[in-house]
This record gives sequence, structure tokens and C-alpha cells, in this order.
Amino acid sequence: LAIMDPESGSQPLVSSDGHIIVAANGEIYNYKELYQTLKKEYKPKTGSDCEVILPLYDEHGPNAGMVNCLRGMFSFILYDRNTDTYFAARDHMGITPLYIGWGNDGSVYIASEMKSLIGECAKFQNFPPGHFYCSKGEFAGQFQRWYKPNWAPEMLPGGP
Repeated sequence: LAIMDPESGSQPLVSSDGHIIVAANGEIYNYKELYQTLKKEYKPKTGSDCEVILPLYDEHGPNAGMVNCLRGMFSFILYDRNTDTYFAARDHMGITPLYIGWGNDGSVYIASEMKSLIGECAKFQNFPPGHFYCSKGEFAGQFQRWYKPNWAPEMLPGGP
């Protein structure tokens, strides 16, 4: 999945302390600007534009503000070892593919190809564009809309 740096951008990308792990698909157009806005200096280990997700999560946590910083076409799944939290998000238009499925045992699966979910999941669907999904917090296990342009009404996935 390495887009910007095939030599050193292999995935998953891991934070320097090893507690944040991310697998991403797509391209973050404003990654250079985002590095400049971080409160704590971050030295990228790779040339991958998606590596910026690591320090953004570390600074903002799993919320809409973190994803709203990103400009581009992307989908990603992140795991935080310190809090045992996973966090997934998809770009505002759904340009990159992302699917989510649920096993009969309550397991949650996230994949860039639907065929990966067949045989594992009792139910699966397209991950809605402009949304994130987190395993912990106030809205754990629910899609949360992060992309909220003033011209679009508030709609929930699967709603009328």
C-alpha cells in the first residue's frame, strides 16, 4: 500500500515507541503542512504521506478533529496498543475502498476488499464515506460523521 515511498513506506506504519500502528490506502495531499502544525516535533521514518496519521492521532486522539485535518483520498485502520483501541476512517467522498463486517461472535472486521470478509462475517457493508468508527469512547461501535460541509444535511448511514 505504500504510495509515496515504495522503498521505505512499507506497511503497517508504526510509531517510534511502537504503540500506534496504522495501515492506510490512498494519499494525504497536505501531509507536509500537517507536520508543520504539530505541537510536538515529529521526524518521519519513511517518505510515506500516510505516516502523518501517526503523530496526528497521538496529538488529537480518535476523533473527528483528527480526521478532518486530512486532505486527500484515504482510508485507514489504526490500532493503539496503549489503550487497546482501534480507529478506522474513510475520506469524505469514499474514493478509496473500505468495508466493515461483523462476525457472529461480535468481532469487527475491516478490509479494503469485500472478498476478505466473505466467510468471516455474518454481516458486512460498505464503510460510509466521511465517517469514522472507533472501538472505544462515547460512540464506540457506531459510525460517526466527520465530514460535515455546510451544504449537506445531517444524514446517518442506512437512514432515509
